[in-house]
Amino acid sequence: MSALDLIYLLLAGGMLGMLGQVVRMCAGLKKANDSASASGQSFADMFDGGKLAISLVIGFAAGALALLGTGWTNISGPAAIKLDNSTISAIIAAGYAGTDFIEAFMKKNVPDGSVNKAAPAARQPPMG
Repeated sequence: MSALDLIYLLLAGGMLGMLGQVVRMCAGLKKANDSASASGQSFADMFDGGKLAISLVIGFAAGALALLGTGWTNISGPAAIKLDNSTISAIIAAGYAGTDFIEAFMKKNVPDGSVNKAAPAARQPPMG
């Protein structure tokens, strides 16, 4: 398998994973629209384009990693893997579920960048 074949496979897996994230995103956008309507805000106030972009990138990565797990390394030639309907569906599902898992993990385990207000700042000892 050439490097170009590998790039094509990763791009195909990534695009399928991103498609799974788009399916997930549709439900999230509907939920955000309903929440905005209920609180009297506009949808634009609730929409975060940065989060959307990060979710799509995570979906791409989840799909590319899912395609790596299909066993393509044992096959040689230009058609390194046959993407049948079940494989395509599995990679789309991996983009959906993988993004959900990774975002939940990050929300729980990665600090949001805010300052921890519970811990007071450390004071420096007097000099001299």
